[in-house]
This record gives sequence, C-alpha cells and structure tokens, in this order.
Amino acid sequence: MFTILVAGLGQAQTQTQTQTQNYFYTRLGVGASLGISYNLDLLYTYTSTGTDRKVTIDPLALGNGFTGVAAFGFSPNKYFSFEIGISQFVGFPKIGDSVMKIPGGSSVEVNVKGNMLSVLPAVIIRPGFKTVDPYARFGFLLGIRPVINVAAKAWNNTVNPPIEYQAIRHYYGGVAAGIHAALGVTWHIDSWISLYAEMSFQSVNYSPKHSEVVFFEKDGVDQLSTLTVKQTQTDYYSSLNPDEEIPDTSPDKELRKSLPFSNAGFNFGVIFHF
Repeated sequence: MFTILVAGLGQAQTQTQTQTQNYFYTRLGVGASLGISYNLDLLYTYTSTGTDRKVTIDPLALGNGFTGVAAFGFSPNKYFSFEIGISQFVGFPKIGDSVMKIPGGSSVEVNVKGNMLSVLPAVIIRPGFKTVDPYARFGFLLGIRPVINVAAKAWNNTVNPPIEYQAIRHYYGGVAAGIHAALGVTWHIDSWISLYAEMSFQSVNYSPKHSEVVFFEKDGVDQLSTLTVKQTQTDYYSSLNPDEEIPDTSPDKELRKSLPFSNAGFNFGVIFHF
C-alpha cells in the first residue's frame, strides 16, 4: 500500500494545474453496530422457582455499540483511494450471571462491555460518478487498545443479614487483528465537501493476556486491600500445568479465551477534500 501511495503521488504531480481533482481528504464519521459473533462459555442466566432451577447459556456479543472514526486518505484518481483511519469503539453493556469469581459470593450478576481503539488501513474503489458515487472499502483492522470491563454484584444469602459484594475487573493486554469492509455512497456537495453513508462489517476477535480487580467492596466498605495478588490478578496462557500450586503472592493462571468484537453496522459522516 505504501508503494502504491508513493506511485500515486508521483502521478498526481504530473497532472496539469487546470484539473480540479483534490487528491487528499479527511473523513469524520459516527455509527452504531450489532454483534454478529458470539461467545457461548462466559455468560449464563440462572432462574429458580423454588423447586426447579435452570441454567441457560446467554450469548455474549461484544460488537454491540457505537463507533467514531477519523481517517486521512489519498485519491490518485477518481476511481481509487487509499486511507488510514483511527476508530474508537464503545460497547453496549451486557448483563448475565457469571464471568467473575468473587470471594464470599454465592450468586453473581455481571455487567460486561468492551471498548477498542483501532487502526484501519484500507483501499476504496468507486465508479467515479460526479454527484452520487457508490463505493466499496476493504482493509485490515488492528485493535491497539482493546479493554473489557466487568462490573459484578454478588450476594451471600447463607448468612443473616445477607452480605453484598461489588467488584470491577478489567481485561487487557495484547492486540486484536481482523478485517473490515464497507459498502456505501458518497454525495459530492462541491469540490471541497462530501457526505457519506455506509453499511460496515468487521471480523475481529480479542484474547486478553491479563485481568485485574480494581474495585472491591463488602456491604459498601472498601475491601480491595484484603485480597491477595492471586485473587486480584490473573494471567492467561495457551497451555497450563494443572498441578502447579500458585502462591497467593503471584497472579493466578487461566487458559486464554477468544472474545468476539465482530459486528455489522451503519455509519455516516462528512468528507473534507483538499
């Protein structure tokens, strides 16, 4: 892509000064998306009627949320463009009954959501129509700062009065790689400003390397300092020794999980040509 960009710059310099082609642009946009890929082993829903109990899988899709994007691009001609964008995804919360273990808690309700800052290099192709111009964009996605936040409440109903616990755990570390694509249309208002609307698609999974409990309360009183390193910190690995004894002064160890940020959504925004 860098070689093509340099070649395109050379081509642009050879064009005559009478042409009105603007070779560079900045694209700003916002959008919303729905998850199209699910994790089936983290969340469940627990119900009880007093005599019958049931546990049901609650699919977790981290791709539900809002997205803001800013991109800089180069168009060597009216048919092709090359751009690199920065995207910030803010996920919608998902409520379930598992994910986090809390010391002393017997039943746990959690609120899970994911955020991701991504870099998006892409290629755009279009027919080059004058006013309303459809296009297709495709490229790679590199999630450079994915974070998953889990806020949990737990109750120990075996004592009287019942004890309530609250905790927040952050999952972080590593990067997420995937692909993205979009089909849309551009409305050229004049040679300097355009509007666009598109359907976008992203395929990306994330596997965190670490997690840490950053907040822990018991009946409204801060108890974070009472937890051991093993209880607050966890490192994730592709393989483990199940017989290893981990001391309380070291992070706990668990197998890595793949969490889906894949989504499909609708975006719109403005393009400034210069």
